[in-house]
Amino acid sequence: MREATVKTAIWQDERLFVVEDVPAMVCDRCVEQFYDDLVTDTLRTLTEKAFTSATPDREIVVPVFSLTARIPKRRELDEPLQTY
Repeated sequence: MREATVKTAIWQDERLFVVEDVPAMVCDRCVEQFYDDLVTDTLRTLTEKAFTSATPDREIVVPVFSLTARIPKRRELDEPLQTY
């Protein structure tokens, strides 16, 4: 585990918010991020209240891709699956 400053993405309905400069502990093995109680409470408050009223520091453009047309349709099985 190591201390790091990370970004996190938070979805609210169809809106994506990116929060930068988040203090975290990061696992070098699995890259999972862990936050202490103060950071967790601050993120919760930001999510519950401030996204609707706060002015963002900056905005970014995020491309959105769909896999709907990119994944071939799976062929139907000739026989139903057996359940045990």
